[in-house]
Amino acid sequence: MSITVIQPSRAEMQRCVARFSDLTRCSTGLPDMQLPECERTFLNVLGFSQPKGEGQYSPFGDMAPAAVSHLRAGFGLAFVAAKPGCGVLMHTHDTVETFVVMHGTWKLEWELDSGTEAVTLAPLDFIACPIGVQRRFECIEAGAGRAEGLLLGIIGGDAPAAEISPQGIARLVAAGIFQPGQQAA
Repeated sequence: MSITVIQPSRAEMQRCVARFSDLTRCSTGLPDMQLPECERTFLNVLGFSQPKGEGQYSPFGDMAPAAVSHLRAGFGLAFVAAKPGCGVLMHTHDTVETFVVMHGTWKLEWELDSGTEAVTLAPLDFIACPIGVQRRFECIEAGAGRAEGLLLGIIGGDAPAAEISPQGIARLVAAGIFQPGQQAA
C-alpha cells in the first residue's frame, strides 16, 4: 500500500503553522479553572472535536481555540502555563496524555490503591500517563526570571475526554461551583 502524495500550496501549508507568539491564551472552559489553586492558561495549538459524554470535558477546555483546527491528526497539542502552586484537579482521560516540561519544575501526581505517588519533572523531561490513571499536575517553580511554568501537553485521539475525579467533584461542590449531586458537564 502506498501513501497518496499531495502538493499543497504555500497558503495551504501556512494554515498548518502556529507561532507561539500568536497563540491565544485561554484561562476558562474547565470547571476547576475557577479555583485559585487551578488557575492556568491553555495555548491550544492543534485541536480536536469536543467529547459528547455527560460529565466529560475536552482536555484543553471548551473555550480554548486551536491555532490549527482543520487537520484531524489523531492527537491534540497545547501549552499549559501556570504560576507556582497552581495546576489541575485529579482527573482521568480516555486516551494517553503526555507532557514535556518547557519551563520551570512541575509535579505530576497519580492515585494508587491507597494514597498518591508523584514525580518531579524539570525542563525537557517527559512523562506519558496511561489511559484511566487518575492524575494531576502542578507548577512547583516557574523557572529563572519567569512568572509561569510552561508544559507542552499532547493527548491522543480526535475527540478525547477528561473526567474529574470524585474528590475533585467534591472540591468543586465545596467551592460552590457545583451543587451536591450535580454532574460536572
